[in-house]
Amino acid sequence: MKSKAKFVIGDIQGCYREFKNLLKLIDPDKKNKFFCVGDLVNRGPESEKVIEYVLNNKIKSVLGNHDLHLMAILMGIKDHNDKKDTMKKIINKNKSIEIIEHFLSFPFAKILSHQNKKTLVVHAGILPDWSVSDVLAANEELTSSLKSDPEKFLSTMYGNRRKAISKSTNKKNRRRYLVNVFTRMRFITNKNRLDLQTKIKKTSKEQYQPWFSFKHKSLKELDNIVFGHWAALNGVTNHNKIKGIDLGCVWGGSLAAINVHDKSIITVNSVK
Repeated sequence: MKSKAKFVIGDIQGCYREFKNLLKLIDPDKKNKFFCVGDLVNRGPESEKVIEYVLNNKIKSVLGNHDLHLMAILMGIKDHNDKKDTMKKIINKNKSIEIIEHFLSFPFAKILSHQNKKTLVVHAGILPDWSVSDVLAANEELTSSLKSDPEKFLSTMYGNRRKAISKSTNKKNRRRYLVNVFTRMRFITNKNRLDLQTKIKKTSKEQYQPWFSFKHKSLKELDNIVFGHWAALNGVTNHNKIKGIDLGCVWGGSLAAINVHDKSIITVNSVK
């Protein structure tokens, strides 16, 4: 699961012009490798152009919640919500099989290796008590299930499963929980219970805290964890080894890329 990518790019979400502007900064000579943090599509104005570029250039990413949702729409499991989704032009391109096949090659978690530094990339986050082997095992559990029966996986992944569950108890609910951890998680309790609704800081009376505020077992083996998904943070985690790179481009903010070696961040402003 190792790759020599140098940069990780935040949530593109159909912001094609900003994506191309960012590539000019981080990869002007097309020599630097980069990886994406998921949510390549949806909400932004040009998801179909992002997909075209991703397919033509074989761009790799971890899976985000919007990427999974696109797959479900293309397979006829979910309807395109014209009030919220902006992926109609992707559907009209008649490239469903090509898109699904490419997305099926994406993991839920990926370790990038560059100059002897190891960076874990996930869309939303990981559980604090997971070791690296736990992360990779959960990723393998989901990716193998998704690849073996995409229709079954995508049709049963929706749901606000908040509580952890063992493999032997209920496989469907366990998959839902793991998908929510990797692609939707923000706030959790010290017992790994998820709050999938709140996007801003809770009061001190609440049990729920940002997932990255807990002590993480995996950081004994990693140099960094990079995640997206949480635009409301504007990248602020107050943690030296856990970096958020969703700067809300689709909401008028910026599109960011982080250099996994020196942790420097390059941004381009949203094009209005």
